[in-house]
Amino acid sequence: MVEVADEPPDIAALAEEIEAEFAQQNVHIERKGPILAIHTRAAPHLLARSIALVEEALARLPSGYRVLAGNAGVELMPLEAAKGAAIRRFMAMAPFRGRHPVFLGDDTSDENGFEAVNQAGGFSIRVKPDGVTLARYTVTDVEGALDWLGRQVAARRKA
Repeated sequence: MVEVADEPPDIAALAEEIEAEFAQQNVHIERKGPILAIHTRAAPHLLARSIALVEEALARLPSGYRVLAGNAGVELMPLEAAKGAAIRRFMAMAPFRGRHPVFLGDDTSDENGFEAVNQAGGFSIRVKPDGVTLARYTVTDVEGALDWLGRQVAARRKA
């Protein structure tokens, strides 16, 4: 079952303000319903300004939002939209209940998901680690992640 969340008017207004400020500056604004992501990979010098804009916006938004800065961008999201919360919801549903979750991520914004997977006894994998991570496993690139997953599947087939 999939629930699509609409974009609240206050998030829509904020997205339009930020789009106007960063027009023609290689910043990508991603509107994901109640989540607003600002991607600065092509303009890393604008990351600090992006973070400041969404932190300032918290005062104008209803409670329950948080700012989550990543390696090349920042997200503004409701607390219940965090990856860890989503993983916990999935793990409470059939057919996931009683199984071990597997979660791969490559950004600081994935740490919440790693934490939830670890609490559920699953496999948390950080791709391209840069600094401290909650993930139990690390791999250097996507090819390494695919290799790791293949070895896990092969080991389980032998067991």
